[in-house]
Amino acid sequence: MTDEQEIIERHAAGTLPELFVERMRRHYDGDVGKAFEATLIKLHNKGAIDVLESARTISSSSINQHDFFVAMHVYCELIPALQAEVPAMLTAVKALVARAGDDLASGSPNGAFRKWAEQGDRAQTTLAAVDGQDPDDAPYIFLGLQALAEKAGEDALTRAIAYLQGTVPPARSAAAKVIGTIALVSKEMCDRAANALVAASSAADDNSLGHILTAICELARAHQNLEGSAVSLIQAAIPRVGDQAIHQLSLELMFHGEELAPDILAGLIAVMHKVEVSSRATIDHIDAAGGKLIRYGRLDEALALVSPLIAKHEELASLEVFDSFSYSLRTLPPDRLAKVIADWLLSLDHNLGHATLSLVANNHGDGPIILAADPITLKRTDADKIVLAHRAVGYLFIHPITAASLMLGLIPGVAEDRRQVLVELLFDPLLINYSGALADWLGERAKDENDPVQPIIKDLLTRLESYIEGLRKAGRIKELRPSERERLIEGHRQQESMRQVHKQAEQKSVFMSLVSRSVMLYGNR
Repeated sequence: MTDEQEIIERHAAGTLPELFVERMRRHYDGDVGKAFEATLIKLHNKGAIDVLESARTISSSSINQHDFFVAMHVYCELIPALQAEVPAMLTAVKALVARAGDDLASGSPNGAFRKWAEQGDRAQTTLAAVDGQDPDDAPYIFLGLQALAEKAGEDALTRAIAYLQGTVPPARSAAAKVIGTIALVSKEMCDRAANALVAASSAADDNSLGHILTAICELARAHQNLEGSAVSLIQAAIPRVGDQAIHQLSLELMFHGEELAPDILAGLIAVMHKVEVSSRATIDHIDAAGGKLIRYGRLDEALALVSPLIAKHEELASLEVFDSFSYSLRTLPPDRLAKVIADWLLSLDHNLGHATLSLVANNHGDGPIILAADPITLKRTDADKIVLAHRAVGYLFIHPITAASLMLGLIPGVAEDRRQVLVELLFDPLLINYSGALADWLGERAKDENDPVQPIIKDLLTRLESYIEGLRKAGRIKELRPSERERLIEGHRQQESMRQVHKQAEQKSVFMSLVSRSVMLYGNR
């Protein structure tokens, strides 16, 4: 049986999707798959079958969801080449999207539809066929306008503005999104687009407002002459933005924040500071945006974006949700990272202090973070440097090498009478409590003859040796040894701890899950 005969028979039986799965699994991009798709397109376009019929009824098909996505992939390949009336194509595409549900690939049929709509006058026909009052048709207003913009940008802009001036929120959002993507080839088009967005913003619902602000950012990114309009519109909208608008703008920050003008970025940062800490998806976008800004050399703006949120919300101080941002911070040169830590500690904010600890604690490198005082920190007053040293010891006490590296960097710029305060902090509590790792690190650093603090380091190490030698002279003090009862209690504690660990290991063991346990009783009691 030839491919054509089998396709026609399966179409008549209503089992085309199942045939797609049988033929196309593992052959998406191979010659077999391409030939099969070509046969389907030929049969459909000459009227022998209606490929879209099975797509329109896919919701009632018995095909399982995994196989459905294989069939959907075939439809996405076919749609741009099919001859069909707009209503028939729209019904088929909507049915495919609905069956895909919330899957990330659910929008694939819409992408294929846009390619189909770019041909001939299908874009205009699509816009005529959709219902501007129906929220379910909003995505196809967007796709129709985008398809129209490929050939007739001015016509697409005119139609988009008309939708934007309407009263239906989904259609307005779709139009705003399109305006942000249209290629504006003249100043007159730029002015029309910007004015329309400004006019629509005052009465827009929150979701539409988010799309309007995103659109003006996109226009300003492509046309510098619109930056002033973008800044004004964002500033005016800040008091009114809600969760949906903030979420939309967080996407703009995540994808294009590094390309935005400083004033526009400052406006979006002010919007982000209104986010609710429970909006985790938006927080994730802010995290990604902060990390990206750092990587593109916009550290100060990244800190302006994230630091106030940490200071405002204690649950963010662990930096668990800001993993991209914190990772990018840890990749900074030692002096720039030191400035970030100095600014956080000298803010005297409890949350930023804990964020400093989290930043250092989450380092997964080969060794501890080594800091080098930056020029701006060195220009601070001696009083600020002493406060910084105390807070470094307080928050980074369990990371003594990091704390000590920062404090040593402060010493050269401190007046002689204040220097001793820093030296004493280095000795007690840091060096006394960490006479192993910290002393070893200081010993290596003391070998550098060009280090301006080499004499201080050597003096600290000498004092440490004298301190330890004094402890050794006391010998073993009998009164400080644990009693027999205390040793017995500790032995029982360790035994119980090992028993619990062994029990937990058995519960997680693959081998123990394969066998059964029997308890044998023996003896005469």
